[in-house]
Amino acid sequence: MRAEINRYNSVLEKLRVISLNRQQLQAELLEVEGALKELEKVSEDRVYKIVGRIVVSRPKDEIVKELSETKETLTIRVQSLQKQESLLRKQLEELEKKLRRKLGGQVGEAATS
Repeated sequence: MRAEINRYNSVLEKLRVISLNRQQLQAELLEVEGALKELEKVSEDRVYKIVGRIVVSRPKDEIVKELSETKETLTIRVQSLQKQESLLRKQLEELEKKLRRKLGGQVGEAATS
């Protein structure tokens, strides 16, 4: 019984961590998508990018390509985390059912004793 409770808590903690990571990546993805939308409005061939503590001028198409690749990577990572979340939620449901059955059985046994 204790092992199942520990397993439940472990899966719950993993779910929390993965969910937090997914939310952070989604926020980063929204930022990248916003930057790409803004770049669509820019008519100049060169744009500025922050690199460390300096701002540098770069060709617009280079930055668009870089941001598009970042967007693709983030999208894949978010999807992967969503799948992991789904699997962990299913595991939690199964562990919850097991724990409820065992706890229900113990409560029933205690009542008949």
